[in-house]
Amino acid sequence: MEDKLNQYFNSLRNFSNLFIHKLITSGSEADCELKLSQMKALSSFKNDQPFLMKELAQNCGVKLSNMTIMIDNLIEEGFAERKRDESDRRKVLVNLTPKGKNLRARFLESRRKTATSIFSKLSEEDKNDLMGSLDRVCAILEKAIASDESH
Repeated sequence: MEDKLNQYFNSLRNFSNLFIHKLITSGSEADCELKLSQMKALSSFKNDQPFLMKELAQNCGVKLSNMTIMIDNLIEEGFAERKRDESDRRKVLVNLTPKGKNLRARFLESRRKTATSIFSKLSEEDKNDLMGSLDRVCAILEKAIASDESH
């Protein structure tokens, strides 16, 4: 069992390295050196709306405490800001500043160009195999997680 588990970890690490280093970090060409955590934080914002910290953490797939640190870094750099919700003063919303929105747009565009370049080199069969494999991996992991959570 231990050998199989190590194989899984190695495969996930290899996939993660390929994905993160080629697709995600390529977005750092967006005019400045961004830390991986800042790129993830920028990616957690959807559209032009403000979010609660809890929502950003869910979008990013990280713990709330980690998201708070990531947002603090964006605020320090002038990319994000916190504001009280006008309808419920207990809630604190986080929004990107114009500088942050501009950086996010450039980052996402750069990431899209890199992904397009990579996927344009794949045959239709490879694209279908990749999508099918990713769908199967997600389904298997969702089943395992659901089983684990029900215990």
